[in-house]
Amino acid sequence: MSQDSFSQGESLEIDFKRLINDKRFHDISLKCSDEITVFGCKAILATRSKIFNDLIFTRSNNDILLFNNINSNSMKVILEYLYTSKIEKENLTVKNFIGVYHASIHFNLMSLQNHIIDRTMEFLMNIKYRNPGKRLLSECVNKFSFNVDNEISQILVDWVAKDKLEKNDIDALSLEGLKYLLMKTINSKKPFATPEFEIWEYVLMKAINEFEGGMILEPHREIKEIRKCLTPFTHYIDLNRMDAKEIEQYIEPYNVFSVKKVKNVYRSKALGEGLEFIRGVPIFKWKYDVNLKVSNGGFTIETKKIMSSKSIFGDLIFKGQGVYEWNILIEKLYKTVYIGICDINENLKKKDRNYHGWVLGSDGYVYHKDEWKWYDAKYKEGDKVTVHLDMKNKTCAFSINKNKKPIVSEWKNISSEVYPIVSMEYGSKLRVEPCIIPHCLEIFYN
Repeated sequence: MSQDSFSQGESLEIDFKRLINDKRFHDISLKCSDEITVFGCKAILATRSKIFNDLIFTRSNNDILLFNNINSNSMKVILEYLYTSKIEKENLTVKNFIGVYHASIHFNLMSLQNHIIDRTMEFLMNIKYRNPGKRLLSECVNKFSFNVDNEISQILVDWVAKDKLEKNDIDALSLEGLKYLLMKTINSKKPFATPEFEIWEYVLMKAINEFEGGMILEPHREIKEIRKCLTPFTHYIDLNRMDAKEIEQYIEPYNVFSVKKVKNVYRSKALGEGLEFIRGVPIFKWKYDVNLKVSNGGFTIETKKIMSSKSIFGDLIFKGQGVYEWNILIEKLYKTVYIGICDINENLKKKDRNYHGWVLGSDGYVYHKDEWKWYDAKYKEGDKVTVHLDMKNKTCAFSINKNKKPIVSEWKNISSEVYPIVSMEYGSKLRVEPCIIPHCLEIFYN
């Protein structure tokens, strides 16, 4: 029902909303950063906001207030909230989300901040925009500065981190936004989807596009400018998470890391002290397959039609050193499901058996090629299977609902590069999740 349907005196909220545009009650001008002036009522602003009260009656002797970091769109939303304690849903959008949040902090409006935070997932899932998380993170860093650390920035970092950074994508993540993402996650224990070397490839492509998009430079000058762009990222990229071959062939030629740092990394590799190939907790999605239905942003998989057992890889290659874990939730189970790891060169079209790689069947047996043995680890619908992969020692074990079983001692030939894999038939439905604390999971399944 529109506000015109209410007579004066029927609704305090509607009556005060009418005051926003009633010039008779305008006695103060708010000049915003975009040179547009918004008008308000001193009595309401001062009563509803301590910041406005101080500005109006303590710090200023005139009827004009200047706001160099708040635009008129954000200010109008702030006034709507101060006048009515509400914001119409259509007045808070992806386009003004960060600006309004910044203004709510400026005026210390905690309830409004909480309202914006509550709607964050709605904005991130807005299908009208491609990768809204990257756009919002870039705007957040630009608006608040590189040192920002608030609840929205944390949510945005977690959201962007869960999707793999693809070097060939043209997206809305700015160089400053990317730098902020890498700074906040370099020592993080939260889920991250992009291996360290692929981060380098993504950063490099961003740097190249930065200059190819708007400048025509001589080749030697362009290389110099790209190096200049890459150098700040050396603080937030860990060479110790890359293979020596990757560093030698693809990193060293750009001469952006110090000679000392590169030598120290090679020494660590020689001593077997290299780090995991990916920062944080690895998170992956299922690879696309025309015969499979992938949902929940790529984390849930089920077969589309009745067919023989179908195998599918996760989109992350586990290699190098490190111990990794991930969970597979059994949402539906039909016949036997197989969960585990597989050599990256395995031909999934081979149908001589219902599984591929090194896997645990829901029947409680472990399988590899034509060999199997009883593992005493049956699982059923509703159970959670955890894969424990030690790439340094090339071993694998499984847990069922946190009940960990021993390492499969017979598996002595696990490949140096493997994909996560599941094999299933029509009627089964599986969901992957990272091994993190429960309250962090919401952001991965929206």
